[in-house]
Amino acid sequence: MIFGHNKVSNGRLNEAVHMVETYFRHRGLDSDKFRLPGSNEHGWWIKEGSAEVYIIVQAGNEELGTVLRISSPLVYVPQNNREEFYRHLLELNNDLSSCALSVYNDLVLVVTQRPTLGLSQEEMDELVWNAAYVADLLDNKLSQNYGAQLYSHDALRGVGTNNASR
Repeated sequence: MIFGHNKVSNGRLNEAVHMVETYFRHRGLDSDKFRLPGSNEHGWWIKEGSAEVYIIVQAGNEELGTVLRISSPLVYVPQNNREEFYRHLLELNNDLSSCALSVYNDLVLVVTQRPTLGLSQEEMDELVWNAAYVADLLDNKLSQNYGAQLYSHDALRGVGTNNASR
């Protein structure tokens, strides 16, 4: 086993992939069933409550090394009250820890990104859980309060929904 209680990553791609696979194994899930199509086997998804969470391990350059990126699309930016909506997102960011809200092509996401150098299994597990928790907490509230359309992308996975709650 590569990782024990106090082991940390040396920043290599294979170590980060192993950590993600271990995360799924600890959850009693087969990581192969949650791989993202076209991700060169370095991307996975999981459903937590109403939130879809994507875990990507990106091979970086010499400077950054391998990067762990966790994201969860929440809602699309509403057509009305955009300024109020954006202000609310910024205010929410003030209270978040280990993740942030971002917008990409009018899609609001919870994101966490970190180089894998020095990353422990426990920290990786906590980053995934935290992003999933925040996403599940916020997606429906943002949709209800601002009339924002919820994100859903079941076709991306090519399989049925599997709710794997923690």
